[in-house]
Amino acid sequence: MNNNDSFHPFPASGIRHIGIIPDGGRRWAAANNRTLLSSYAETSKKMAEFLILLAHTGITEVSIFLSSRENFRRPENETDAFNSAAMNAIQNTIPQMAMRHKIKVSVAGDTSQLNAGFIEEINKLENSTRNFDLIKLNLLISYNPVDEIKHAINQSDSENFTKNLWVKTPLDLVIRTGGANLLSNFLPLQAGYARLYFSNKLFNDFTLTDLMEYIEDYTSLTRKYGN
Repeated sequence: MNNNDSFHPFPASGIRHIGIIPDGGRRWAAANNRTLLSSYAETSKKMAEFLILLAHTGITEVSIFLSSRENFRRPENETDAFNSAAMNAIQNTIPQMAMRHKIKVSVAGDTSQLNAGFIEEINKLENSTRNFDLIKLNLLISYNPVDEIKHAINQSDSENFTKNLWVKTPLDLVIRTGGANLLSNFLPLQAGYARLYFSNKLFNDFTLTDLMEYIEDYTSLTRKYGN
């Protein structure tokens, strides 16, 4: 990496890039006597609501952690529920929202673990939204940072490593629901200077008001970036 490459947000830029770790889908399903597929579908709807709001606040990029590579080691009924909900979102919810609000969609992760039909739908979604520029949505599916770093190294010379990461811009703010105070391998390079917020609410109980309270708190801070 170029020694002059400073991979963190510019102090005067405000919030440009938000990360969301929507944890708690299985617990929400159990607490509300709902199927896991129904819970994941509810999560997709809530994500769409949040993204539409963020798209019109001046934020330019949102990264959402849908699944890690390790999540695919869960029991088959759980991975099947995730795949079904994610496929429906990729085919219906996200394209409709992206077309209406001019959202560019990119998928980051090791898609080799996905079936051919899923990969085809991802490619269609990325191609159909590639020229939109109101806001960029990064969907992390089967994501692991080691895979991202290996990819960047294989595509790079020493001068442009960060430009070949799957997610190329640093995070300003990361929100995780579900009560766990850790990132769980969510974009560790990009989150190096991010402000971290952890909510005890399960994601499907997290509201637009909760989201805006975190954003308003962030905007009141002075960030020094190691200076």
